[in-house]
Amino acid sequence: MNDKQAQKKSLKDKIKMLMNKNKQIDNVMDVSPSQQKQHLQKQKDDNNDELRKIRSQKYELEQIQENIDYIKRTYLYLKKLGIVKSQYDFSSNFLNRTNHYLSMIICEERKPSIESVNVLVKNLIEIKNVFEDLDNKNAEIRILNDIINRGHQIITERLLGYL
Repeated sequence: MNDKQAQKKSLKDKIKMLMNKNKQIDNVMDVSPSQQKQHLQKQKDDNNDELRKIRSQKYELEQIQENIDYIKRTYLYLKKLGIVKSQYDFSSNFLNRTNHYLSMIICEERKPSIESVNVLVKNLIEIKNVFEDLDNKNAEIRILNDIINRGHQIITERLLGYL
């Protein structure tokens, strides 16, 4: 189990624990005096704040993995088509990054930059345009359209995250 998976499991465990604490508080609040109810309500509010933070962290980890998977699937598809020969080739020519960029984001489980995803989408659009000029390439065009649309979706999600 790698660090990100362990971190994700830890977050899930914290979520379960906090939800169980809230259930226990709800049960005690039904029979408690007023002052104790206020204290328990504050505890529950604190738990809910912590739950929001943890769920946000878990969501962020899932987004990073989805972004990495998108980049990896795109690389593998372009390699299958014979357009790229290696991760080095893909990183420098399709992401406009250093030769080791793809292996770095995979190994370190880092979110690819918006700029890299944007450059990739632009390059994929150029490839799609070339395929449109060829006969019998409808399947490739359809797949490229799906990959391009997912890239646009990633860019939009990331940009909305900055608002």
